[in-house]
Amino acid sequence: MDNVIEIWPRELQPKVRAMTIMRCCKLSNILFPSNVIKGMQSLELLEVAWCQSVEVAFDLEGIIVRDGYPDIVLPSLTKLALLYLPKLTHVGKNNLQRIPSFQNLTSLTVVGCSSLRYIFSSSQAKLLVKLREIAVAECGVLEAIVNEEPKVNDEVATNIIMFPQLNSLKLYHLPSLKSLCPQAYTFEGSFIEEIKVINCPNMKTFPSALQRKLELQESNVRKVDFFNSAQHHLFDRKFSLSTNGILDVTGIDEPTEIWHNQLEVGCLDKVGFMRVQCCGKLSSVVSSKLMQRLHNIQGLKVWWCDSLEMIFDLQEGGCADIAEKETLITQLSELKLKYLTKLTHIWKNISQQTHCFKNLSSLRVQHCDNLRYIFTISMANVLVNLQLLTVEHCEKVEKIVTRENEEEIFSQDICWVSLINLPRLVCFGPDVNDIEIPAEETIVSRCPKFPGNEDAVDYEDSVYDFDDNDG
Repeated sequence: MDNVIEIWPRELQPKVRAMTIMRCCKLSNILFPSNVIKGMQSLELLEVAWCQSVEVAFDLEGIIVRDGYPDIVLPSLTKLALLYLPKLTHVGKNNLQRIPSFQNLTSLTVVGCSSLRYIFSSSQAKLLVKLREIAVAECGVLEAIVNEEPKVNDEVATNIIMFPQLNSLKLYHLPSLKSLCPQAYTFEGSFIEEIKVINCPNMKTFPSALQRKLELQESNVRKVDFFNSAQHHLFDRKFSLSTNGILDVTGIDEPTEIWHNQLEVGCLDKVGFMRVQCCGKLSSVVSSKLMQRLHNIQGLKVWWCDSLEMIFDLQEGGCADIAEKETLITQLSELKLKYLTKLTHIWKNISQQTHCFKNLSSLRVQHCDNLRYIFTISMANVLVNLQLLTVEHCEKVEKIVTRENEEEIFSQDICWVSLINLPRLVCFGPDVNDIEIPAEETIVSRCPKFPGNEDAVDYEDSVYDFDDNDG
């Protein structure tokens, strides 16, 4: 429904109980105007996904308290999911009269809304007494779940218990999140059974009731001193190593070569998985020196690094120089890259003789809008064990494999390839007519310039798996 601009009749049928709106890319900036909201008294379930132009979900400006109007806006709504709405700035807007809304909401999911700074106003949030589940992920500028409103007249701030029935809280990959709600509000936390806060590096305040629960869950995490004492102040709290070998690198604003020199070789021997996120000034992640230290690394995930131009830069000698030493050959099998807006190369200065990446079996690239191709022919031929390739939502990708010189021949077989929402993709191989995908199973969807593109809606693509994205 990419060309649909308006989908509502003058008044919505009041008996509608469930609604899914997906991939209506040209909808007006207001999803539900007030005249439509009035007919939604029976709506219980609502999911909105991949609507690129929506800025406001519910516009309450035209709703006036008078006879014949509902006492509560959306009185029956229990489950709300807002997924991948890049221009969304307000869930509810223009509620100047502070009309009660969402009072029966029990489940809220917000994912990939990259313009949203907060979800609820304080007047809305204090009425959400039945809310049991909150799951929020990948909202790059989100600063708070609840935003404090200006006080009306002589309104006095009171110590209100927020979300008293809250049972599950999941906050994933929110680089700008600072707090859940204004300090005047508190969390009782007596019903909390599950709480996960992952990759929220700027979280400054956390309710004490939830903090105690979180500390119990994270009791197996220890901090490791990776630094020479003279440079400790540069990297305090920027690194952590869990007992199961996961190295987190968060918020590094120093050039790549500086922080590489501070990492102690003895600690890096223990690293099996590395996550790099929210490092604003990195131009690359892994140099040849660091590659030689990461003997046992099996997985690498890089997210939300706004200046990053390449992942692996091995110009200092590359892996070819160390390939003869088996202990120095990386065991890297899984690579995930997401929300890297300036990434232009995954690999650079890689020799075809290298064995550094021979064990790579899974590569996922998502939301890297400056990337034009995934690998060169020479690099593709190095990846002899690549089994899974996923490239999704990359605005400028034109081909998957490119050629550096005319003599190169592409020869590669992959088990599973998924290409989704690549608006400029014209071919898989280096030439325009290379449209055959060398894979046993393929998915090609929303790639309008690629022959064989599937126009059918893939509903599974709208589902965010919080269990699969907690690492």
